Amino acid sequence: MKYSITALIFLFVFNSFCQKGKIEFETNGKHEVNSSENPFQNFIGEWTLKDDKWTQNWGGTTEIITIPKHHTISSPLNTKNGLLSIIDGPEPNGHIFWSYNPVTKEVRHLSNFGELRAGVGEGSVSEKGDVKLKISFEGEPKDTYRIYNYKWLTKNSYHMTSIQYSLDNFPTGLFYEGTFVRLIKYESMPLRMQIEKILAVLDNNALTVEEQLEVYDDAVVHMAPGSQVNFGKEALRVYLNEQRQYGSAEMQHKIVEMEVYEDVVLMQGEVTGTFYPKDGTRPVEFKTKNLFVFDSKEGVLKIKKIIYNTSPPNNE
Repeated sequence: MKYSITALIFLFVFNSFCQKGKIEFETNGKHEVNSSENPFQNFIGEWTLKDDKWTQNWGGTTEIITIPKHHTISSPLNTKNGLLSIIDGPEPNGHIFWSYNPVTKEVRHLSNFGELRAGVGEGSVSEKGDVKLKISFEGEPKDTYRIYNYKWLTKNSYHMTSIQYSLDNFPTGLFYEGTFVRLIKYESMPLRMQIEKILAVLDNNALTVEEQLEVYDDAVVHMAPGSQVNFGKEALRVYLNEQRQYGSAEMQHKIVEMEVYEDVVLMQGEVTGTFYPKDGTRPVEFKTKNLFVFDSKEGVLKIKKIIYNTSPPNNE
């Protein structure tokens, strides 16, 4: 589904949520490693209920209710095998801690909500990132437990279901469920300004290759005219270093049009510039059209895919 930029910003106004946007602590420079190698990495970020909708049955009839301003922040800690989630919004607020044992492949769960609802359990996490847990809660009937299933729908949305079971392993009829969507936080500046900032990095030939690579996703796909496709940041590093052996370019990227989808930002653009060969031969003017795909990882825009297409002569 397509959203306008204005609509997206309106949907994700972070001032409407109570808690701050991150959990701060010292990781001794290992935050990226702890995140990328964490079995719960898909959950890292900020979340809210899709359309504020929540379905539940606490005894009696099933009802669909509205829970506005739900806000979950999930963060890795100072190892790569844990996740702390702090849940804010309408009461009861609470927190959840997951710990993964890399030897037994088991997940341990501890949680606390409100004054009484303490939960203890264990389960597993799949290669896809789905989590299944068996949890017992203080405040619920003795010898009952709940099975939680967290299933990923897209990389920015997951569905959570909690079903209560009796001691003889039959559902009691009590359950709750909801779909959670990622709050894509494009920092504090307008989206267009963020993209222009990224493009300025590409245009700045005074920067090192390593500095320019900072604006690319690790799994970037880079397609330049007359070149092999570069898959991943390492391949792109080799390509950019090779290009600099032949000369330097003065260029300017320009935004033509932007479109925002649920998971990505698409940008149609163009580049004009001049290439100056190191061998002193005549400079070459060039103009290209391009298509950028931007993705947001932990609130920071990165270039996920880019395709350049050389424009024919006199083609405006």
